[in-house]
Amino acid sequence: MGWLFFYKAKGVKSVDTIKDRCGAEWCAKHFVAASATREAVFIVGKFHEPESKEYVPDADGMIRALLVFKIKSVPNARDGYNFGYKDMSETMGPYGCPAPLSIIAQCSELQDPVGPPKRWSSLQSARDYRAASAAYAAQKALKRGLKPGSKVTLPEPIPFAGIPCQTFTVERCRVRGRKGISTVFRAENGMLCGLAARHLAGATIAA
Repeated sequence: MGWLFFYKAKGVKSVDTIKDRCGAEWCAKHFVAASATREAVFIVGKFHEPESKEYVPDADGMIRALLVFKIKSVPNARDGYNFGYKDMSETMGPYGCPAPLSIIAQCSELQDPVGPPKRWSSLQSARDYRAASAAYAAQKALKRGLKPGSKVTLPEPIPFAGIPCQTFTVERCRVRGRKGISTVFRAENGMLCGLAARHLAGATIAA
């Protein structure tokens, strides 16, 4: 479905908001676990699907599927509808909202592909999504492990203020608007830049 917007009271967690939208009856029957990032809420739901083509069912025919609710906050919405979500499943291959590995670990295993590779299938979308989530987790771990003074060279230059930059020196400092100490990247021209974890894919790190 498309985006659905409504009013969310201040202080209410995104997970609780989505669970409330799912309904108490649905949660009592299907809810297993939940997690959230800035981009999405993830819910593991249990369903009786002994003939599932995507998931390996348990002995009782139950599967545990990953539901993905991409979320968006609109603090200054004129109509007061300050929160929205778009509900999907991992079999739809959600883009831009990788799932934490801890929540994926609570899902059923995916089936192995059968026959020649297909251009598109719900199973392949789920497999690609889990692989992308694992790659993103690795990139985040790489960024967390960077030491001040390390040299980072990206596979391709990225423009900052219209200037292509490819090699950076890692620094740790306070950044306005952020809590605590942040990892930042100083380009060879002296410009202080921010690199997301995804930018580090394929990067070369030198101590």
